[in-house]
Amino acid sequence: MTNFSRRDFLKLLGAASVGALASERVLSLKAADSSKPNIIIILWDAFSARHLSLYGYPRQTTPNIDAFAEYSTVYHNHYSGGNFTTCGTASMLTGMIPWKHRAINYDGLVRAEYVHNNPYTLLGSDYKRLMFAQNPWPDRLVGQYYEDVDRFLPPTAFSLLEDSPAFFENDRAIASVAMSSFLMPIQGGNAPVGSSILGYMNKSKVLNFADGQKSPRYPKGIPEAMNMGYMIPYLNEDVYEGLFSELTQLEANGDPYFSYFHLYSPHYPYRPRNDYLKMFRDDGYAPVSKPIHPLSVGLQQDYLNGQRDMYDRQIAQIDEEFGRLIPRLEESGVLENSYVIFTADHGELFERGFAGHGFQFMYESVLHIPLIIHAPGQTKRQDIHALTSNTDILPTMLSITGKETTPDMDGRVLPGLGGEVDEDRPIISLVGVDNSAFGVIKKAVIAMRKREFKLIAYLGYEDNYKKSFELYNIEADPEELDDLSDRDTATLSAMKDELMTYLDEANKPFRKS
Repeated sequence: MTNFSRRDFLKLLGAASVGALASERVLSLKAADSSKPNIIIILWDAFSARHLSLYGYPRQTTPNIDAFAEYSTVYHNHYSGGNFTTCGTASMLTGMIPWKHRAINYDGLVRAEYVHNNPYTLLGSDYKRLMFAQNPWPDRLVGQYYEDVDRFLPPTAFSLLEDSPAFFENDRAIASVAMSSFLMPIQGGNAPVGSSILGYMNKSKVLNFADGQKSPRYPKGIPEAMNMGYMIPYLNEDVYEGLFSELTQLEANGDPYFSYFHLYSPHYPYRPRNDYLKMFRDDGYAPVSKPIHPLSVGLQQDYLNGQRDMYDRQIAQIDEEFGRLIPRLEESGVLENSYVIFTADHGELFERGFAGHGFQFMYESVLHIPLIIHAPGQTKRQDIHALTSNTDILPTMLSITGKETTPDMDGRVLPGLGGEVDEDRPIISLVGVDNSAFGVIKKAVIAMRKREFKLIAYLGYEDNYKKSFELYNIEADPEELDDLSDRDTATLSAMKDELMTYLDEANKPFRKS
């Protein structure tokens, strides 16, 4: 559990490794085209901004990320387009609101007419383009344009199953759908059930493998494993070592590159190492207790607090790996001409009788995600408090690399990186897992953040929840405890009308004439 400052970075490596890395750095800088900066996205799955000490969380979960932020641009009000992986990731990769890209179901894909709106295709062959996702759902999304990816690592890369064969390399999206629908379910909940026999066999095999590791390599606990059917046991130290290896290889080649790493941890199941299991146990922190929501499964507060503790420990462990990675990247020259983007696809929720994400809840903990961007040569911190969306990442990437955006994109260039602040801009997020991706949006929960207010619209859930709208003043009520919908009717009416106007326009292509 280390805490690195910038001045500590150069002290981490021994003389021999420093010399080797320095030589590699000189070679790569000679060959690099500085007019085309590299872009590195490192995304943590289910990483809520509300659990980072960087953003004011009472627990010191992220000292190393906090230190890195001191010479980066920090976005304080950054939101995901959705509350689970497929929807949130598709919003980031396309620059579009979910009701446009339509990857709104758990195992969804982007509409064919918008597939070309992605960083791999739009950056083009000027860039070496790498993709690695431990989670098969973003792997599936990028599989829609696999021909534009120069190096496409399978989800098993850097795992304890890394020698497993990769099937259907030229049809990754279709193969992924087939695997989850007919063979092994990729995730649980309302995802495709797959084959119960093959799913059980795969799960049993992986769990037995992970639990059976007794070698000296695992003295701090059994390896982590992905949830449900498509299980991949892994050690985070191996994953981050693999990430470092891939980046230094790209750097040594000398060509401009784009790399996207979608890392599974701290996603459930939370399995921090043994040396983290007592962390935060007696710190006195007591999260605000919130009433159980009518749509929730009714989990009790003690259970939610216990899950929160495990999640926070997992975050702290990831922060330790981050603290080892960044100084190595700096010393090897990777940061010299690279924009490094740290973010998440969505957050995680431990309140109102529910734990996790991907349900009908659109509260801050599951939508408010971190965004920290380090630009080449940046030495001072810049804080951006304007509302931003993860749909803004693609337009920003294209802007800083001199590429053109497309008129289909809803995102904008981020403030602090060439974009302008628009105080009246609405930020929209959607969960539509109960709605067809091919029809009018009738059953969904939509959140719209504008200025200090946030509207949550429950469409099609009248049988389970009598309220159609909730309204909060996030600046005055960050815990979303005071629903203003019955009192501030003027704000409610204005935001409701604006949201429904946007939704009606988005639904037009799906209405039958």
